[in-house]
Amino acid sequence: MKLEMKRMNFLKIGVTFLLINAGIFGILLLLGVDAEITAESISAADEIMMFIEIMAVAAFVIYASVLLSNMIIEEFKSKTITVLFTTPVSRKQLLLAKVLVISLLTFVLFLVSVYLLAILFSLLNNLYGILWFSFPLNLLWGNTVHLLVTGVAVAGMALIPLFFGMMKYSVPATITSSILIIAILSSSINSDGTNLFSFTAVPVVLGIIGFIIAYLVISKAVKKDF
Repeated sequence: MKLEMKRMNFLKIGVTFLLINAGIFGILLLLGVDAEITAESISAADEIMMFIEIMAVAAFVIYASVLLSNMIIEEFKSKTITVLFTTPVSRKQLLLAKVLVISLLTFVLFLVSVYLLAILFSLLNNLYGILWFSFPLNLLWGNTVHLLVTGVAVAGMALIPLFFGMMKYSVPATITSSILIIAILSSSINSDGTNLFSFTAVPVVLGIIGFIIAYLVISKAVKKDF
């Protein structure tokens, strides 16, 4: 894992993280432009919190698929992975290290993003009254356990696209599958706008499935000849 982390461009990752959060924060600010339109879908602080979570999940699950494409799919497609397989480390350990690094990074980025966005939006809302209701920070601290569980779930969920990408070593399939996962999670399932993500068990189950899929895909991949 240390080797994989040394190979990663953390400056680029940091810039991407800031750009993603700037985009999400911009969307949050737009909620205050027209109170009537916003009231149709959001009317309480806990709904803002859920909105921030969904946006962060969407952003970093898709970003994880990009990392999977760059660090695993592309290497198998171009067969540069064979260079790594010549090192005195088992193939499974090498691939597990890549997956764990991406998973851990997704977990950290998701949590930092949610806390950063919630704190900034709460401060600005208190100062300038962006929304007609308050967004207290104790809502964020009270959701700490939930956010940690969701973070682990997101870290696993982000690995599901690996299954589709490894079928034909397809980068588009990897990224497209991540977008479909987010579309399914965030789509409304009834008239009051409730979505699958609002049920904690759903992302948790998907997270478990993601970890299992990653392990099975890696176990199959190490047996291939190049």
